[in-house]
Formats: sequence, structure tokens, C-alpha cells
Amino acid sequence: MLTRSLALAAEEAVGSTRVEGTSKRLELCPSITKMETTELYDFVKTKAQELFPEVPKELQIKCVMSLVQQKNSFVLAGTGYGKSRIAEMYYRLFPQEEKGMVLVLNPLDSLGNNQVEEKKRVGIPAINLTTINMTPQTEKEIMRGDYAFVYLSPEVLLNSSMFHRIFFSPGFRNRLILVVVDEAHMVYVWGLVASGKSKKLISHARHQDRAVFQPLYGELGQRLLATNGIPLLLLSATCRPQAIAAILVSLKITAKYMSFFRGEMARPEITIWRVPMKASLTLCNDLLQLFGPSSCIPDQDLVPTLIYSTTRHLTMQVLTVINRARRNPGGQNNPYSTLARRYHSCTGELDKQEIVDEFVDKVFQSYLAQWR
Repeated sequence: MLTRSLALAAEEAVGSTRVEGTSKRLELCPSITKMETTELYDFVKTKAQELFPEVPKELQIKCVMSLVQQKNSFVLAGTGYGKSRIAEMYYRLFPQEEKGMVLVLNPLDSLGNNQVEEKKRVGIPAINLTTINMTPQTEKEIMRGDYAFVYLSPEVLLNSSMFHRIFFSPGFRNRLILVVVDEAHMVYVWGLVASGKSKKLISHARHQDRAVFQPLYGELGQRLLATNGIPLLLLSATCRPQAIAAILVSLKITAKYMSFFRGEMARPEITIWRVPMKASLTLCNDLLQLFGPSSCIPDQDLVPTLIYSTTRHLTMQVLTVINRARRNPGGQNNPYSTLARRYHSCTGELDKQEIVDEFVDKVFQSYLAQWR
């Protein structure tokens, strides 16, 4: 948690550090901000169509218009709706040579890593700040404006003295054009933890979640709003009215100063099948009815499949059963199988990335992961 003395120390450190940045706050061209509503709508839509292959949704366009008008915005839409595209559309309205920056708060480092990879694919420089990669060299790169999207967790935002120095520096603040809170419903949970009302939350008791739910995360509001009027964009797919009201209280924003955009929460293209289990979970033999022999359906024609298991032994057992169903004895030991590959939580980061890339490129059709 940032104390007053630490904040003053950070500001003094900034004063003694050479800052590369603009001398004034980066703003959109007046020719854009002074557009009438219809004209601005057409402009944002046309710009998005030029830059992205997908046709922009009306919600995306209207939310970008809200950000252009410097209004805080809350987007409620289902997973896969295109919420993360909004920040990118807004960023693209600024001249690239001015090196505007978007700050994105993620509840987990893994989410930030995924977002960074997506940004790199479309040519946008991005970095996910963690306690490990927060080095003096990273600080120089951020201050230089090398990254357009900066992802970070609440832990880095609140606890890293190096990021405090970056956050309070004139160079960073002048380049900052948008603050995004992804998975905004987590702000509600963090607020419950901070207020002591979370004792009945099952997730708070799980060992792997304890690092996430820290009481000091309830103090995010004062930090997120200490950005001199930079618009705030909240994104969530699972926010009840009770949670929305609590989030606004936590962020110290009244509903009057928050624009809401509600999209499709359901995913009609996704169906859920319930398959009654007859065999034990240890044997995994229920998978035999889901995979036919390879003589009938070649590997490349199988539906892409992602299977989670809880232990390394079960992961190997699933792989064995799938190969048995495909009439491919011993196939579970083939590291170059076109049917299925596996990775565990202890797998090296480079191996994980290679497996994900090959799964996306359909080098193999089934992806087995150990989920702790």
C-alpha cells in the first residue's frame, strides 16, 4: 500500500531522474473531439473498418465515442464479445508518433501475458509488468515510450516502488491516454476482502487464490483515479447490479459520472453437453465414447479439444485413453503426435508457448493441460 511518505519519495526520485516524454498531456486532435455525435460515430466506425478485419459492433463504437469525450465507461458483455478491442480502437485514434500509452489492470499475470501476445500479433508493442521483470531497463523502456499497452497486476500497481516512480513521473502521465480495468468484477471481490465481508467466499479459502485476494487491493480506487482526468474503462462479463454498485463505491465514482454499455451476455454459438459418467474419474474411460477410431475420422478432421486434468498422472491417463479410442496403441508416448499433446504446470514457458501456437495452427487437435 502506498503511504504518503512513499509517494513523496517517489516524486522526489522522479525529480532526480531524467524523463523522456512530452511536455504536456497527450490529447486527441481538436478536429476529432469537436465532432458532432453523428460525425464522430461515422469517423470511429470508418477508422475501425480500416484497421481491423472484423466489422465493429455498435457498442464498441459508442464506447469509443464516450472515451473520446473523456467519460468513464463500464462495458458489460459476454466473453468473446470484443471488449478488449475497445481500448485498441481508442488508442488508434492518436498519432502513433506521439507514443500514447494505455494502462491495463489484470487480476492475474497469465491474463496479461495472453493480452501481450495478442497485441504483438497486430503490431502493437506491449509489456506485462511483473515483480520479476520490473528492472531498471524496463523502467527506461517505459519512460521512453517503447510500449503502447502496459499490463500489470494490482500487486505491481500498489506495491512496486519502481512502478510508483514511473506512475508519478510527468513523462508517463503525459503519455497516458486510458486506464483499463479488465475483469472489473474482481474490484468488487477485493473490496469485500478489504471490508472483511469475504469470510463466506469459497474462493477466498482456496490456497491458490490467497495471493490474489489481498486486503490492500481494496484501495485500488484512489490509485486508479489519481491520473488527472484520464478516462477509466471497466470491462466485465460477470457483474451483478450489487457488484456494479459496490465497484462504483470502491472507485468513488457515482453512476452519474459513469457511462454504461451493455452487450450480449450469452454466447449462442457455444453449447454445453452433459455426458453422464459411468466409469471412475481415475480411469477416464468415459472419453472412449467421445473419440472414434482414426480409420473413420483422421486426426486433422477432429474437433479441436481442450482437456483439463488435476494431476500429471491423470493427464497421462487421459492421453492413453484417447489413443486407445483412436486405435493407436502407444500413441501417448509420441511427442510429435498429430492427435494430442500435453503440458503440465511445471512445463517450461517456451514449451508452453510452442504447444499453444501449434494447437492454434492445428498441428494437433487435442490439448491436454494439468490444472492445479
